Amino acid sequence: MGLKEISQPHSSQSEDPPHIVHFYSDDKVLVREVTRIMSAALNRGEPAIAIATPSHCEQVTQALEREVRNFPRATAEGWCVMLNAAETLSRFMVNGMPHPERFADVLTPVIVRASLASPNPQNRITAFGEMVSLLCAQGNPEAAVRLEQLWNMLARTHSLSVYCAYPAQSFFRPEGRDLFLKVCAEHSGTAGVETTAPSTNNHASPTKHNLTVGDGGGEWRSREEGFRRFVEAVQDYAIFMLDTEGNVTTWSVGAERIKGYSASEIIGKNFSTFYVEEELRSGKPRMELEVAAREGRFEDEGWRVRKDGSRFWANVIITAVRDEHHQLIGFGKVTRDITDRMQAQRALDRANQDLKNEILERKLAEQRLAESEQSLRLLSLHLLRSQDEERRRIGRDLHDSLGQVLTVMKMNLESLAPVAGDRRDQIVKCIELADDCIREVRTISYLLYPPMLEELGLRAAVPWYLDGFAARSGIQTSFEVSADFDRLPRESELALFRVLQEGLTNLHRHSGSPVAHIRLSRKNGTTALEIRDEGKGIPPSVLSGGVSGHLPPTGVGLRGMTERMKQLGGRLEVTSSERGTTVVATVPSSEVKA
Repeated sequence: MGLKEISQPHSSQSEDPPHIVHFYSDDKVLVREVTRIMSAALNRGEPAIAIATPSHCEQVTQALEREVRNFPRATAEGWCVMLNAAETLSRFMVNGMPHPERFADVLTPVIVRASLASPNPQNRITAFGEMVSLLCAQGNPEAAVRLEQLWNMLARTHSLSVYCAYPAQSFFRPEGRDLFLKVCAEHSGTAGVETTAPSTNNHASPTKHNLTVGDGGGEWRSREEGFRRFVEAVQDYAIFMLDTEGNVTTWSVGAERIKGYSASEIIGKNFSTFYVEEELRSGKPRMELEVAAREGRFEDEGWRVRKDGSRFWANVIITAVRDEHHQLIGFGKVTRDITDRMQAQRALDRANQDLKNEILERKLAEQRLAESEQSLRLLSLHLLRSQDEERRRIGRDLHDSLGQVLTVMKMNLESLAPVAGDRRDQIVKCIELADDCIREVRTISYLLYPPMLEELGLRAAVPWYLDGFAARSGIQTSFEVSADFDRLPRESELALFRVLQEGLTNLHRHSGSPVAHIRLSRKNGTTALEIRDEGKGIPPSVLSGGVSGHLPPTGVGLRGMTERMKQLGGRLEVTSSERGTTVVATVPSSEVKA
């Protein structure tokens, strides 16, 4: 059950229920104060709950037995409850912090039973809690502040007055300053404290408060005086009081340092003096007091104005202060100059935004680069295809046009040979030249675009090409092909054939190898063409210019073949050593068509 589900709500009220804090340095004074609070409630027939250490529970119980006439009945009927603070705390702590729903589940049944058991269930419930003191003693002040907030939430759904206690010495250490301010911000008043009105005499300190509790003696007064001095010594915060209209009634050293006004200059003036013009026009100062009076506190950050007119960025907390009858008697105001932090945060935000913009620009640049690379690949593929089409056209023109002309010329020369007389030898030589031209034109035509590749496929075109290459170069060739090798798509066959042409051309020009070994195979979902020689290899300086295991950026022809492989989803790899070079071109077998 969460805080919003707590049963037995109190009647609708516009004011927040009292939540009082008690700072003590003497256990006897604490016991006396708790006894006073609980005995007053029990004598009125109202329920009272104490969540304290076993020692304090025992001392309070003994005192209540003397001062409350119906104490045995209240205890027996369950509208006076004593709980062990440590045990109760352990029931709702999770990972070092109070868990809101578990807190409600633990405390709500106790409150409801005590309320129903009292003579008048509609009366206000008085609760004293010492769990926050245990949390501070354990070195967990954040949990203590959170627990105070949960008490406030619980008090808004029940007719509940909450009293909490802290040993004053917890705040005497320098690190206790922030805790003190946070604790004060969660409470509406201080139990058993008498505060003298500030003097308006310019020769007296208007910020002096004499904190006394009952007749606690000189030691208590001495400790409370030390506590007062600690509050006055805080210079990082402007801590001061306002009356119900927002007029300044007290002033601290920290307030003078931050805002620039001395006590004699500002006491009696309205706190709207500190606000910038635009917020004065919007009525913000009055709105803040209304919110603090209605909800118990108001917190904000914004620009404030010093005496010299300069601005600073302030964190502001306004807390409503009420008397024991829950009547509003003024406001406590804590202001901190956080200009440096705000500027640092804004600088960080700007840096983060600049970084985001830089990342976005980089992504856009990478996207543009990727689009450019894609365009270049498409253009390269288009050029390669255009080249292939142009080779096919030129090859056919050579074969069909020039080849036919040369054939007719040879036939005419052959018809003239019998009647040439003494010029017969010349005509015979011309016929031989015509034969050579016809063969050369046919070879060039077939190399540009071999009709065998298109008609019979790569498996048939490779050995035909190797025969011509061996005849022209004097290099011995061998060809190995797997038995199940079948036709590939036209683009794949053409790309692999161009790799064969380019690879053997480079082998003939540069390797010095007497042999060339060619192999066609299918393996692991790919079709591979391998060209291997036994030459001098490619110099390491050339290979190192490319990506490891891939073709170095030398040779326009091979780079074109690399792009062909990429467009088909394959790749071209070159490895080399002093024993020779191997070029392997692969395309996906998924592209294979029967």
